[in-house]
Amino acid sequence: MAQNEETVLSILTNDWGDEEQHKIHEIVSTTSEGFLFVHGRKLYYSTWGTGSEALVVLPGNLGVGEMDFVQLVKNVPQGVLLVTFHIRGCGQSKPPSRIYPFDFYQRDADDCANIMEQLGFKHYSVLGWCSGGVTAMILTASNPQNVKNLILLSSQSYITKEDINRYGNMDDISRFNPLILRDLIAAHGDMEAAQSAWSSYRKTFFELFYRGGDLCQSKLTMIQCPTAVLHGQDDILVPSFHGQYLHDNIKRSHLYMIDDGRHALQHQFPAKLQRLIQSLLIDGVFMPWDDL
Repeated sequence: MAQNEETVLSILTNDWGDEEQHKIHEIVSTTSEGFLFVHGRKLYYSTWGTGSEALVVLPGNLGVGEMDFVQLVKNVPQGVLLVTFHIRGCGQSKPPSRIYPFDFYQRDADDCANIMEQLGFKHYSVLGWCSGGVTAMILTASNPQNVKNLILLSSQSYITKEDINRYGNMDDISRFNPLILRDLIAAHGDMEAAQSAWSSYRKTFFELFYRGGDLCQSKLTMIQCPTAVLHGQDDILVPSFHGQYLHDNIKRSHLYMIDDGRHALQHQFPAKLQRLIQSLLIDGVFMPWDDL
């Protein structure tokens, strides 16, 4: 088995939790949910918890916040109101199906800002994981008057040749971990649509690299709010140098470089993430990782 293939299978096997972790609606229900018309599209949103500090969650490529952060919606930190939504083309925010134009990160950030405005949140915090972290950084840089805190999990701001090589054999979703595959199919409707969306993303990712590789690198200095950067030393999909770069270039950032952390930190350390969110949003402090 090629090294890249072994790497991919390791990520998809070890980082996605288990069957019990992915049961959502059997255990909890939303505080509110509905549809909003956003830039000409009908997008689905939901809220969880009853706190006064709003935190909007930006998922990875799956596109459905409560799937990527199932443990968080099941255990919303005290004092926090969690807002999730299905990004355009995913989950209940379709049809039409998900596509990835070159500006899709900016498009998703603009959608999120509009949703929060329509829901009446003038000030809120933002949490983004993986590619959702890119959207979260663009949203924060573009709306400094609205975003109070930023939390980034396993995120990157630019693409390297190493990143391109890593994605080289990640084309066939049928080889993914069954839990990930199940969620992808649920988010996109069927196997064909899920494969089409993933292939579209990979194509755009490669093209962005050949256009210079800037995902949101040029916007990092525009981020003004307190920012928690969480990254695993053992993340082999988005290596740790990406997290270090974010910390070095976001002025008010605090770096949590986690020794045994992998890519899906929200599945690996759900309780610590919940306490970190509460300490930052409610208490206004970056708690040491070992104390969380």
